[in-house]
Amino acid sequence: MTRPTSPQTFPIVLESINVTKKGVLSLLQGINENKATGPDEIAGKFLKACAVELHEVFTILFQTSLDLGVVPDEWKVAHIFPLFKKGDKTKAENYRPISLTSITCKLLEHIVHSNIMGFLDSNEILSPFQHGFRQKRSCESQLLTTLRDFWNSLNSSGQTDAILLDFSKAFDKVDHRLLLSKMNHLGISGPLLQWASSFLSDRLQHVVVDGCKSSPNKVLSGVPQGTVLGPLFF
Repeated sequence: MTRPTSPQTFPIVLESINVTKKGVLSLLQGINENKATGPDEIAGKFLKACAVELHEVFTILFQTSLDLGVVPDEWKVAHIFPLFKKGDKTKAENYRPISLTSITCKLLEHIVHSNIMGFLDSNEILSPFQHGFRQKRSCESQLLTTLRDFWNSLNSSGQTDAILLDFSKAFDKVDHRLLLSKMNHLGISGPLLQWASSFLSDRLQHVVVDGCKSSPNKVLSGVPQGTVLGPLFF
């Protein structure tokens, strides 16, 4: 993945983000009230109902977090709920972990996500062949592109070689140091890169079963699941 060599009319470095009151108000008013409450127990229904009263405070809070490059510890805690899939209920591998995180933090993540994705798209940093976790692209668009290539190859009597890779627990194995190094290489630096480092580090998770919560476990690698930024960082 390389940057284009043509002249640019937009920043090629993203160091900071400006949080607006209008944007925060829109996010608060757009909260899905049915979303489960995170570890901080601040319900989405409450945040949405008090959007007008809270948006100025949250704007200051979010801007300060980004400017300082610090994510509050309370926002870096996740509750893991095991969801049974199939098979023997006594085996942990037959459960899919559902991670619940702070709704308040997710609001700020939406702001960071839109700015980083806009930066990547504007500078044409992402490969056009990257279909995962991008707007207007999906498994379907990737499948259509692949089938078109196969069809063109068959029509020209060409040879088609396909390599399929499946990484086990890929989200959990992302190295934080390498991820931050790549972000810096792509032009994401300064306070925003420091904020991303804070977002990834010193995270804790509890497993919750029938209302009982386990002791906290540190998350040493991987992108945080149950977050807005997880898929983008992956």
